[in-house]
Amino acid sequence: MEMKLFNEYVKHYKYKSENTIESYEQAVKQYYEFMNVNGYNTEDDIIKNSSWSNLIMFRNMLEEKQLNPYTINARLSGLTSFFNFLVYARIINENPMDTIEKVSTASVEQHTDFLTHEEYMRLLNVIGTKLPNVKQDNFEYIRARDLLMVGLVLQTGLRISEVLSLTVNQIDTENKRIKVLGKGKKLRDVVFTDDVLTLLQDYIDVRNTLDIKDTEILFLSRTGKKMSRQNVGVNLKKYCERAGIEKNITPHSLRHTSITQMGESGMSVAKISAVAGHSSTTITSRYLHIKTEVEEQYIPKLF
Repeated sequence: MEMKLFNEYVKHYKYKSENTIESYEQAVKQYYEFMNVNGYNTEDDIIKNSSWSNLIMFRNMLEEKQLNPYTINARLSGLTSFFNFLVYARIINENPMDTIEKVSTASVEQHTDFLTHEEYMRLLNVIGTKLPNVKQDNFEYIRARDLLMVGLVLQTGLRISEVLSLTVNQIDTENKRIKVLGKGKKLRDVVFTDDVLTLLQDYIDVRNTLDIKDTEILFLSRTGKKMSRQNVGVNLKKYCERAGIEKNITPHSLRHTSITQMGESGMSVAKISAVAGHSSTTITSRYLHIKTEVEEQYIPKLF
């Protein structure tokens, strides 16, 4: 099936981040496939028949697949963006997604997996422990790289996409700060401690011994290529299995853990929101799992 409008749409959003483009593409492609199964065989047919009822059926289909509500809403946001482009390009007069409500996320907001302090200490210990069947040279590099990557996210709450895009020049080792280009091309400063500085210096020392191409990207595979989110996810799953952590821990879970720890330390939601690069404190609040006894420490005393 020809997808001229879809391709033009992707070109139009080239300035957006790689992750956003990928999410938008998944949304529109999945919608096209859904409409194709329901008898609409051309792109023109799909656009013309993007009625309220068909869009509701698409949303219901996503729910029936038991996808995470945030994933479903990401798909709906992608479609909204696509139809906004079609309105902008004067292909259609109105955005049919304007009347489609997103699904509730209440069922998952309090059930996202994150690590306790004891669990992430076990995780870090496992990353730093050599297995008998791993070559020493490979182990030294992987250990240094993954300890830094996991430790950096746990301490700063950076998004894994931000971590994987880091260059050596973004890191100010003297002042222990990182200039991060986050969502919406917003620049923010993130502070790290001597613990991460030590891990960074260790990793750079090992990295410099490898025969890799000259690149400014900080985190690299053993062959000198930029790592993907999938690479990190697979490695993290293996580490968690070895650490006896049965939760569904993803790279995003490490960020979730960091933000939760910030909340438990007493840092204000506004400050956490700034550090995490959230667009609003409402988003930050989804991450916080502050225990009642911790919360009580910060309630003003009357007498």
